[in-house]
Amino acid sequence: MRILTVAFAGFLTLTSFAALDMQQYEFRALQDAKIPGRCVYSPISYDNVKLRIDWALNQGLITERASYWGKAYGYYPIVDMFSNQVAAICKGDLT
Repeated sequence: MRILTVAFAGFLTLTSFAALDMQQYEFRALQDAKIPGRCVYSPISYDNVKLRIDWALNQGLITERASYWGKAYGYYPIVDMFSNQVAAICKGDLT
């Protein structure tokens, strides 16, 4: 039983810090867009969208394919500074 508990804890640790792939990123972006108040602010510029996506990619929080999708559709990750995990994915300004 103890071995199973340790193995499960290790699995949770590995999966909780895995980079979001393109399908997960797209799913989260579309889900977060439906939640009222999730991303309440003026949309950020496209240059800022790219900077935030590149930062998350360099931190290993998202995959390269997810970064391409985010840049193509203008969705960028909001990273929690305490857990260093993606808390939400919001829409930026594409103009």
